[in-house]
Amino acid sequence: MANAEKTSSGSDIDEKKRKRKLSNRESARRSRLKKQKMMEDTIHEISTLERRIKEYSERCKVARRRLDSLESENAGLRSVKTWLSSYVRDLENMMATTSLTLTQSGGDEQEANADGDCRRRPWQQYGCDSLQPVASFKT
Repeated sequence: MANAEKTSSGSDIDEKKRKRKLSNRESARRSRLKKQKMMEDTIHEISTLERRIKEYSERCKVARRRLDSLESENAGLRSVKTWLSSYVRDLENMMATTSLTLTQSGGDEQEANADGDCRRRPWQQYGCDSLQPVASFKT
């Protein structure tokens, strides 16, 4: 009987070892599957992030080109503004000079033009028949 008890307790130990080995194998298999899933998810996330980086880089390039275009347009407009300010200042000076000339001459020497308008045009005094915008400043 003692032998039978030893055999039965030996087989119990063997059975426990076998169950433990199966449990360890299953745990290792689950761990490998989990690791593989994490790798696949990480690779997918990397490709998604790389795609987004590329998309945002393109957006940035488009925005940079737009900014450069607007800065160029703004520089042109500032140039036109400077020219127009100077032009207005010159016209004001011509008007002041003409007004001073009329005041000094008594203002009686005015002649009516073809339309019956006797007001002097300061730009006509300087040989300009008409005022037209300068085409080179158009942007």
